[in-house]
Amino acid sequence: MEFNRVPTRSILIILMFILSIFNLNAQNQLSIKDITVLKEPADNMMKDYLTQLVDRQFAVRDSILSTLQSAEDWDTRAQDIREFIISGTGPFPKRTPLNARITDRLERKDYVVENILFESRPNFLVSANLYLPKNVTFPRPVILNITGHNQEGKGSARTQKICIAQVKKGFVALAIDVLGQGERQIYDVQVGIAHQIIGTQAFISGTHVFNFMAWDAIRAIDYLVSRPEVDAQKIGITGSSGGGMMSTYILPFEDRIKVAVPVCNPNTWNYRVHANLSTDHEQVFFGAFDNAIDPRGDPLFAQAPNPLLINATTDDDLNPAKGVWDLSSWLYKSYSAHGVPEKFTTTMVKAAHEYNLEQREITYSWMLRWTGGHSEGYLEEYTDVEKMEDLWASKNGSVFAEPESRHPHEWVLKYLSGHRHSPKAIDNKKSLQIHKADMSKFIKNVLNMDFDNIQVSGGIEETRSVGDITISTFVLEPETGIVLPGILLDSKAKNSSSDVILYLSENGKSDILKEMDLVEDILGKGYRICSVDLRGMGETSPDMKGKLWDFLLGKPIFGQRIYDILATTKWLKESEISAQKIKLWGTGTAALYGAFAGVLSDDISGFLLDEPLLSFESVVQVEVPKYGTEIMLSGLLEKFDMPQVYQALSSRPVAILNPLLGDKTLAAKSDIDIMDKIVSRTYKGLKRSKKWQIDVVSDQEKKGIIFNGLNDD
Repeated sequence: MEFNRVPTRSILIILMFILSIFNLNAQNQLSIKDITVLKEPADNMMKDYLTQLVDRQFAVRDSILSTLQSAEDWDTRAQDIREFIISGTGPFPKRTPLNARITDRLERKDYVVENILFESRPNFLVSANLYLPKNVTFPRPVILNITGHNQEGKGSARTQKICIAQVKKGFVALAIDVLGQGERQIYDVQVGIAHQIIGTQAFISGTHVFNFMAWDAIRAIDYLVSRPEVDAQKIGITGSSGGGMMSTYILPFEDRIKVAVPVCNPNTWNYRVHANLSTDHEQVFFGAFDNAIDPRGDPLFAQAPNPLLINATTDDDLNPAKGVWDLSSWLYKSYSAHGVPEKFTTTMVKAAHEYNLEQREITYSWMLRWTGGHSEGYLEEYTDVEKMEDLWASKNGSVFAEPESRHPHEWVLKYLSGHRHSPKAIDNKKSLQIHKADMSKFIKNVLNMDFDNIQVSGGIEETRSVGDITISTFVLEPETGIVLPGILLDSKAKNSSSDVILYLSENGKSDILKEMDLVEDILGKGYRICSVDLRGMGETSPDMKGKLWDFLLGKPIFGQRIYDILATTKWLKESEISAQKIKLWGTGTAALYGAFAGVLSDDISGFLLDEPLLSFESVVQVEVPKYGTEIMLSGLLEKFDMPQVYQALSSRPVAILNPLLGDKTLAAKSDIDIMDKIVSRTYKGLKRSKKWQIDVVSDQEKKGIIFNGLNDD
């Protein structure tokens, strides 16, 4: 066999050509090192920033508490707390028939257990066990036991031991399953996750998961007072951890509770922040700190002058001991002002976050003391417990399998259907002008932030080159304690125009490395590209959003990042950069931040939004959303949704590519058509139909649209 020989010189020429192409591309391939701005990661920035805000707001709270002298002063404070919580969670519903039924009855030597279902709302079932003592005269004092975040709920061994000990001491005892546990488990996930799911959907809709959970407990008391065995003047409540939370938070709304013993929960939030602790959605009230209210412990002020015991432990990793004592000092002043200091005390045993035997016996003693029993009989004797299945009030261990039972998600959807905003037709310049003004007010109200007086300092720090790309690094300071590291890319081969593309990704500026082909094309057209780490992203992560401190502060991270975008565009316009036009290229949640920023400022001349959330309502509509606290804006859907945001942008070009539903799946054509119908009408009315696009596209199509869109005036 004979081979055709290629001249050596030709091979060398081809090889040199290939290597030159390779080297040309390699020269322009940026690395993480090339776009790293800060000398050290600012990974404590958000923690320090939020902590300082918390300290500042708690100083205001403490100064208010220090002025309270009389019982009337403290009662007024308790009323303020009550009204604030209701304003944030919505009023409780009207009482409806409990339709309580006993589904089984267990006879034991000295007590009886009844398995009970009742409806706190129509067809919203609560599973419970009622323990009744034998050989006693009725009515008897009663204790409502709220379980903590335990998957087993009321059937857990500890809850059974507590209830059996109570009934053997002559109490009637009721244990209920809290939403998300026991027979009321949802989504087959941990209790806290279940509360996050419903909590996020409820927040966006304008209601609150606390509203559901507190109402369950209030209706449990309604059931108790309906029983002839119960002395309605001697009702106590206790629970540990999440149960301690509900034993605290219910007090401003339930004056029938005469004795309260919250366990391993009451604390002072600023100590918890300094301990870097988070919380659950039912315990978060938007803007509480901003209103000088500490929801972790302040509801306890409503219990005065009735007996209250804080049952705490020294080594509780969720509730710092110093925070317990801080709260206790204020409560003692309140009870002293009411003339009953003996009715309040705090105990702290050497233990972790639990409800151990010593703690339980302390509770029994306190309950006996204030309900007329013999407090010396506080010891808990050993007892056998039941199989969990024997305590089921529902047939198959799930109330949601019962006929006509309603899921909590249904109740959120029901609330939304009665409270969602009413879209308006925007199809001319006058209606658009009114709509933009309204949307600006709505956004500022939902985000609880001042966007009218933005100040920014800082600027270019260093300029260097990588291949044909010039990189200028900068650091901006939009407010004290916050830095925004960013980069400005130019082409060495082209004279750059005064137009800037602002690239924002939910993962920070490092994502631009995935888009280098497009970046080179855009730079080749003479545009400059700016990319910045919004606070809590990239070099300044983590953002602490899962802690929910920003929500308690009334300053959601969503709004803070919009502030950062507005500060960045202000700098691009007013600094030596002197940007004439700024077009925003945003991906993921950063695309949402950019769209909101566009409503508040005309400095952004166009928007290309890649994989944004289609609508906030889709987060509520899906069974299990994949978005969390990063998009959790209180009551947003009562005022607007994304179609109204895009309507407000309709004097400018907007292209939305591959929008996502609340479960982060691609939106279907039917979902997109709903959005398109609303927004396209506005664009048509303004004779700008070609400036609006929303579609699901392939990767290749997406690159073309992005390139053309960012270069289209």
